[in-house]
Amino acid sequence: MSNVINEKNPLGIIAVDHLEFTCESLETPTKDLFFKFGFVRTYENKGINSELFTQGQVRFLLVADKDQDAHSVKYFKEHGEGVSTMSFLVEDCEHAITEAQKRGAELIRPLTKETCEHGDYYTAAIKGFGDVVNEFVQRPRPHFRPGYTQLENDPQGQPLGSRVARIDHLTNNVPKGEMEKWVEFYKRVYGFSETRYFDIKGEKTGLNSKVVQLENNAVIIPINEPEVENGKSQIQEFLDLHKGPGVQHIALTCGKILDTVPELIDRGINFLDIPHTYYEMIPERGIKVEENIDDLEKAQLLVDGDADGYLIQNFTQTYVGPLFFEFIQRKKNDGFGEGNFQALFDSIERDQVKRGYLE
Repeated sequence: MSNVINEKNPLGIIAVDHLEFTCESLETPTKDLFFKFGFVRTYENKGINSELFTQGQVRFLLVADKDQDAHSVKYFKEHGEGVSTMSFLVEDCEHAITEAQKRGAELIRPLTKETCEHGDYYTAAIKGFGDVVNEFVQRPRPHFRPGYTQLENDPQGQPLGSRVARIDHLTNNVPKGEMEKWVEFYKRVYGFSETRYFDIKGEKTGLNSKVVQLENNAVIIPINEPEVENGKSQIQEFLDLHKGPGVQHIALTCGKILDTVPELIDRGINFLDIPHTYYEMIPERGIKVEENIDDLEKAQLLVDGDADGYLIQNFTQTYVGPLFFEFIQRKKNDGFGEGNFQALFDSIERDQVKRGYLE
């Protein structure tokens, strides 16, 4: 058996290959957002009206397909802009799709082979949560895919001074009662382990969340559901706006978040507003941060951790429909900012009251 395919990684997943964002036109504000985030346009496919944006190991594929029968088009018509496909790089695509079906996955697209001057490409897909497709891809590196032309020195690209490196995690929102179903799906089909459980309550609403992931942290997926069915909550608002389950947020790993986030703010990206009282409490929480707390406050960054390590993070406003982004730097801490969840939850709840969504 290979080094990648084993009992704890039965499909042989290497990493998140890319996330496919569906849109009506490539002139969407989402494209401008990717540029503001410091992504560079690296490939295009004019045949299906698609462009790939890259930063570090992160790939976002923007698709405005002309084929009305394409999954991305159907997804857009049903849900609006959002992540329509999660694509996983695998060691052996034939093995991955065969094993996934053995484990009860529903086949969406059988094994397909495409050949170009760069080599052979294999893809296949299964049904994921909601209408999100889970794709497997096996490809020679570094070329993206057949049909795509590589772009050199895109003039619109403005890389960040301190760029992001990879996708840390991506969070799925599902209706009340479906969290356990999809936790079981990821464990049974992918061999993921369940690593965390959260039960968060604000003054008016709440959510439940579980985290599943590969043992080596290459893929980490938190799954949220509302605390009550058909109530008014942050998760329910997402489900209502998105018209069903979807990717709620994407967390991007930073090498030096104290440089990255201020630059993003200068580029016009709006983050969660943190009150001064939050920073006064950091020393009382027993977190030994190397950074100057005044610098963290100027950059509006959240801190969480324990005696062994900590993480620094913040969250953007919603930018792609109800989807938002997180920027995170880990310093010997594998958590998710649990100590910040309540502050984040309460802040969003206050905004919902201000907008009249909650009374």
